Amino acid sequence: MSPIVTPQLQLQTITGAVRQLLTALPWPEPLLLALPELGTALACDRLRLWQVHQPLPSQDLWLSPYADWGRDEKAIPSPAQITPLPSFNYWFSRLRAGHSLQTWVGEFPGVEQQWLESLGIMSVLALPITVEGQLWGIFTVEYAQAMYHWPEEEILTIQTFTEPLGGVLGLRRSSCPINANEKQLQEQDEILVQLSRRKSLHQGDLHQSLQEIVATAATTLGVARTSVWLYTKDRIKIRCITLYERLEDRYSSGQELAAADYPDYFQALEQERVIAAHDAVTDSRTHEFAQGYLIPLGITAMLDAPIWAEGTMIGVVCHEHLVSQRRWTVAEQQFAASIADLVSLAIEASDRHKALAELQASEDRLKSFFQATSEAVIIHDQGRIIDINESAEDLFGYTPGEMIGQSVLMVTDPSSRELIISRIQQPSDQPLEAVGQRKNGSTFVGEIQGKSIFYQGRPARVVGIRDITQRKQAETDLRLAAQREQLLAEIALRIRRSLELQDILNTTVVEVRHCLHADRVFIAYLAPHPCRVKIVAAASHQTWETDLEQLLNQPVYLESLLDIATPSGQSAPKIQDFSLGELNADLQAIYQDHHIQSSLVIPIPQDHCGDQVVLVIQQCAVPRIWQPFELQLLEQLANQVAIALQQAALYQKLAALNANLEYQVEERTAQLRQKMTELEELNRLKDVFLHAVSHDLRTPVLGTLMVLNNLMPEKTDETDISVPVRVLQRMVQSHERQLTLIESLLDIHFDDEQTMELDLAPLNFSEFLDGILMDLDPLLAKNQAYINNEIPDDLPMVLADGSQLRRVFENLITNALKHNRPGLTLTFTARTQDQALLCTVEDDGIGILPEQLEHLFDLYYRGKQSRQRSGIGLGLYLCRQIINAHHGKIGVMSTPGAGATFWMTLPVIFEHAPREPQGDLTLDRF
Repeated sequence: MSPIVTPQLQLQTITGAVRQLLTALPWPEPLLLALPELGTALACDRLRLWQVHQPLPSQDLWLSPYADWGRDEKAIPSPAQITPLPSFNYWFSRLRAGHSLQTWVGEFPGVEQQWLESLGIMSVLALPITVEGQLWGIFTVEYAQAMYHWPEEEILTIQTFTEPLGGVLGLRRSSCPINANEKQLQEQDEILVQLSRRKSLHQGDLHQSLQEIVATAATTLGVARTSVWLYTKDRIKIRCITLYERLEDRYSSGQELAAADYPDYFQALEQERVIAAHDAVTDSRTHEFAQGYLIPLGITAMLDAPIWAEGTMIGVVCHEHLVSQRRWTVAEQQFAASIADLVSLAIEASDRHKALAELQASEDRLKSFFQATSEAVIIHDQGRIIDINESAEDLFGYTPGEMIGQSVLMVTDPSSRELIISRIQQPSDQPLEAVGQRKNGSTFVGEIQGKSIFYQGRPARVVGIRDITQRKQAETDLRLAAQREQLLAEIALRIRRSLELQDILNTTVVEVRHCLHADRVFIAYLAPHPCRVKIVAAASHQTWETDLEQLLNQPVYLESLLDIATPSGQSAPKIQDFSLGELNADLQAIYQDHHIQSSLVIPIPQDHCGDQVVLVIQQCAVPRIWQPFELQLLEQLANQVAIALQQAALYQKLAALNANLEYQVEERTAQLRQKMTELEELNRLKDVFLHAVSHDLRTPVLGTLMVLNNLMPEKTDETDISVPVRVLQRMVQSHERQLTLIESLLDIHFDDEQTMELDLAPLNFSEFLDGILMDLDPLLAKNQAYINNEIPDDLPMVLADGSQLRRVFENLITNALKHNRPGLTLTFTARTQDQALLCTVEDDGIGILPEQLEHLFDLYYRGKQSRQRSGIGLGLYLCRQIINAHHGKIGVMSTPGAGATFWMTLPVIFEHAPREPQGDLTLDRF
């Protein structure tokens, strides 16, 4: 940023400013007149005169604004007092020596830079003001938004103003000799007046008011700490509302002290205007704070004043001095008491503003609700209308001018006026219903509910009125509909209690006549080609009984019925409501002969008997106009009758089908019994065959195997036999496979016949598996299989049949090698769990399809994805039989392409209590 160009100062400008200082006007008015003239000439943003304070040599100095001038009215206001940072000690040493200093914020590190920015300073020139050879104050020339360097000649020119200023200040002080105590009182009174005029106090901002009060009080009294404490609601504790630490310029709150721990102190507060403890540690009123509060914080003297409100002490204002003892003057004690009174005023002002705000908010809410509610609202006093809202205007049709001042009876229908008068005489908050009257004379049913309030300074009743005419009509309609629905349900229930057609029809006509109070009701089947009719059910009042067959056989009347009953695109029933003069002569004669005054014909849709079915209701005594709800009821009833007729027809068909079905079931059952007998015989023959084949094959195979074994030389490298060794080896392997297959067939047959017998003995599982792997080593080497044996040596003994268990593991290993490519990895694990040994055989081969898993242990089942299918599906079935005989379990889990894991459990023999499961492998995983 480029510096601001300051015009060349003229000597007459400085002379004019100094001349202002020497006028006889009351001080500090001359200074306030001189500063604008000087600031305009310097073209700066702000001039400030700070007074330097240092009450004691051991305390840090602080500054307070004495006078200032700013070009911008929105400039940051000067704080009541500031404490310069310790790093500015070099500045004050230079100023005390009479030297000026200038700088800008960029020349300082972060903390000092923030300190200057808080005062609104970008560039500053500081000149000392000395009075009687001592540094009295500091005069600053400031730029708020520019970096500027003052030339030496310009600084010398400004000093022509600051040097006389120090002399004028000394002259003013010496020419007005005032008693120090009176001067202190005068200054304190001025401070109190300034505090009492703060906007925060009058606006009820308690937080801001207390902060301003404690900061000013601490500065005025020169104490390190000033705080305000208030009692809690239960008066058991006092809580610090605000604490100002002058040296750190810091506010805090929240600390609590129990009143019961300091009885002498709180008793003194109740009895004394001010507690002036010159030595707080030994003073009888404050000594209780010594160990837990005074000594840890370094507090030596206390000046406390109670806060009173409405005759009750509600708290205390504390002024705390540090380092050395201090004797409080009478003026200081009076000032502390006044500060406490000012805090009390601030609290009362805050409470008052809160109450006013709540009152205003309440009135605003009432007004908003009054105008915004959709309900009509009338406020009245003993029946005389005071106010109405817009909804009341819309409801009654009157303007506010027409209603306000009138009686509420003007909007009440005569039928409800006695009720309204009674409610006015005996107010109640319970709702009531009354009939209201609009300006146009129309009426409505209203729901009224009132509440007693104070309105415009007097008691009144606020009444909400809701038009519930539609609701009442809807309730009436719903009640009638519910009655009709109940009636319809009862009729339908009675109709459906019987599945016999004739019972249904008889019940229908009886219930319809009873429900509608009709004189004559009947149901007829109509067939136009050839023209024939049939009365299937009828119910008549004894007075109006007639020959219905004769009536329906009248061609003219039958034609009229067919015209009504024949569908013509209209689903609603047709009404015959007439006067005799409107009918043709033939119909008129028929109706007179059979006493028919009104008639209603309801078609019943159906397709199982006749061409048309109609329900006819006739009124014989007097003519009748059928109501819409009666027509709706009869339509619904006709549908119910149609459904019942359909059900009856279906029931008849179902009965016939049921009889036929029973016969077919019996016949089929006999056939199934015969098939079962045949299957049992086939199964028996199969068992006999397998047993015979297995037994017959076993003998020659064993014999051949013995011959081949005898032919085999002890050393395979000998060539003194006519048969090659590899041929003999292949023959041996083939016969061994045949023998294994035959023994499996025998075992399976044996196991189906009776339970497998085991030769159980303690077995070291680790050594047992090592032996199997050693025996199968040639087969494993041939298939390039890798063995990962993770079975520990310290497993407990297993109670098992070693030879049978060997067949299980040989089966699992050979199956894994047979169904996977060379290079397979086999992993064996075992651990104890739930008093059993959990063993797994895991491979990383092609896996097993999900649909094969549940059948894998079935008899004669072979996997579809096997590369070799030389077996007949006996191995895994036999494995399951052996494990089951050991009272264990066996299973498999697999994911296609990710290998398979077979698991089994075997009983173990524990020498001691079973150990806890080891590792993270559990049976739940499988």
